[in-house]
Amino acid sequence: MEEISIEATKLFQIGNFPVTNTFLLILAIGGFLSLLFFLAFRKKSLWPGKVQNFLEWILESYLNFVDSVTHDRAKSEKVFPIAITLFLMILLSNLVELLPGLGLFSFLRSPSSDINFTLALATLSVFFINFSSIKELGLFSYLGRFFDLRSPVLFFVGILEGLGEFTRIISLSMRLFGNLFAGETLLIVVATGIHWGLAYFVPLPFLALEILVGFIQAFIFSSLVVVFYTTATVLHGE
Repeated sequence: MEEISIEATKLFQIGNFPVTNTFLLILAIGGFLSLLFFLAFRKKSLWPGKVQNFLEWILESYLNFVDSVTHDRAKSEKVFPIAITLFLMILLSNLVELLPGLGLFSFLRSPSSDINFTLALATLSVFFINFSSIKELGLFSYLGRFFDLRSPVLFFVGILEGLGEFTRIISLSMRLFGNLFAGETLLIVVATGIHWGLAYFVPLPFLALEILVGFIQAFIFSSLVVVFYTTATVLHGE
């Protein structure tokens, strides 16, 4: 069994850019999702096949959820693309840890268990939320959330609002990283630390639990982005 490490394993290097196992897997996951949706929807049909029908069900169900948060179809259509992309990318990244050979081969590691990946997703999400707020409310209304000079109390609240944008990055990234790194470590210990005769049965409850946790964490991350976007695009005081 390989040593359990927080750092991703560097597989090779291109110039000064190190290519890690988690980076390589997230590229593969992104490519798989792109190819899957391209092949499924390249020919729109009134009688879709099973794959297209399943993907349409996922998209429609998630869009209905976004509508239930925003209560505005126009807003839903703006945040839906990034929210569903985050959900599917994180879900598949979480499920990678269930692949046979996890912890035995250096190229197998869930991208969600890499703090660099979760931090990048959180930073991108918070940037999108703030950019959308500026675009929809205007620069002065956006800045009014952080710089309110009408009273000392409101000014202090504005400072807390600004700090909140940075704490969102930390909370989003650390929640996802902590849960998935702990789950992956547990699976490695269980799979490699028991008698070979029980290796096919003992890990099953843990695998089922990790599937559930992987889905929940993907849903929580993407739904929080929807909630933050919705609140950030409402005029201050509404």
